[in-house]
Amino acid sequence: MPARPSRRHLLAAALTLSASTLAGCGVRLEDDAPDIPFVPKREPIPGESALLAVPGALESGDAQHSSQRADLLRTALRGARVPDAVLAGATAPTSPAEVAAAFEASVRECGPGLLRLVGQLTATERIVSPVGAKAALWTPPGTGAWSAGAVATTALDATRATMYALEVVAGQTTGAVAKAALTASRELAALSIRQTTAAGDAVQPLPLGYVRPDDVTGAAGREWVVGSFIRLQAAYAGCFGRLDSDRDAALEVTHWMATAEQVSRSHFPQTLPTLYGDGKHQP
Repeated sequence: MPARPSRRHLLAAALTLSASTLAGCGVRLEDDAPDIPFVPKREPIPGESALLAVPGALESGDAQHSSQRADLLRTALRGARVPDAVLAGATAPTSPAEVAAAFEASVRECGPGLLRLVGQLTATERIVSPVGAKAALWTPPGTGAWSAGAVATTALDATRATMYALEVVAGQTTGAVAKAALTASRELAALSIRQTTAAGDAVQPLPLGYVRPDDVTGAAGREWVVGSFIRLQAAYAGCFGRLDSDRDAALEVTHWMATAEQVSRSHFPQTLPTLYGDGKHQP
């Protein structure tokens, strides 16, 4: 005579059957789902409250490509399993301080897979929006060495390469272009000093040379410099993926991106991209 199953086995089988039946009926985990036995409610993703405020903040402004930026984040949030109903119910911040706080909290709190996108969105907001120009609303850059000093070294190397391009153009041209190149190089030098401090013991000596085009005069020289600034932004954006453990440093990178664009805008303006740091619009 076969042994009778124990009560524990019967209960386990019942739980398995209930969960399978609910899954087959299409029950999904939603924030507002009713309490169904054995079906947990959905847990918000890291930084979800702040992230949900960002699309509305983008669309409440009138900056070029703002709706495309909002769509990029919404798509990423859907990929992270945030329900459409939650996305649709999100509201926009109502003051400049709340906008800045939402972007910065997103950088500090989002999951690693979203950090590069959120960092680029924050840097772009600081560049293109009136809120970005309000320095008092944003966390100031640091003063000490980063725990991820090698990442700061990557940024420093890119800054030095752009300074080299500017100095070569200044030496090979005359007049307004030469003056603008020298001025921009000096402005980037201040940024490179901070990056050297951030790199700490990981800082590397200056390279012996850089690749340069044969023609660096006139329009060709200007195009090379503009491309150097675009590549600089892409190098900075590439740092985000390595700063998951140091979100203060990630926020500082957004400041570096905004600073580099301000130098470029004054002397060697770029075409406004959808997202700064994408590198897709470089000549």
